[in-house]
Amino acid sequence: MKALLQTLLLVAVIFALAVAVDQIAPLKRLTLYLSQHPEPYRSVAIGMSVAGWVLLIGVFGFFLVARGRPMSEAEAREFMQSSAGRTRMTRSFRGRVAGREFQMAASFGEIKDVFRTGAWLRDPGGWPLVIGLLATPLIFYGMFGYFAVIGPPLVKLICAGALAYVTLQTVWAFWKA
Repeated sequence: MKALLQTLLLVAVIFALAVAVDQIAPLKRLTLYLSQHPEPYRSVAIGMSVAGWVLLIGVFGFFLVARGRPMSEAEAREFMQSSAGRTRMTRSFRGRVAGREFQMAASFGEIKDVFRTGAWLRDPGGWPLVIGLLATPLIFYGMFGYFAVIGPPLVKLICAGALAYVTLQTVWAFWKA
């Protein structure tokens, strides 16, 4: 019963927020303009997202093959049974198990050093990270941008707020690193 009341309260708050946001005149005009003229904004957002996903999947696929190492059967079994954490069901496998892994990690400080020194131009080992850093904003700005273009005023506000928050947090983290 408590969960139902909380859900109803959440729906009421979202509805009230949607009605309040719908009264903001500039946002209303922007929504009207974008509903009448969605191009080229919608296509740009879709293109950014697709380009980001192609870059990200492509670089990880390439480096998984080029730099990855075959997992031993024991490592593959352990990975498949644990599946990145504890699960509620027990898994067992019969026959041979194969896997391949590719690991890479870096802190914001290390990434800043790589760009500051220009090492990313000389060392192809860091390219997956650089391409990932290019692909990730394309994906997020493309996907959130698409919904900001086609959505109602509340969706526009939520998408813009989420993008602004993530952008500021990322810039701040790089600045402090």
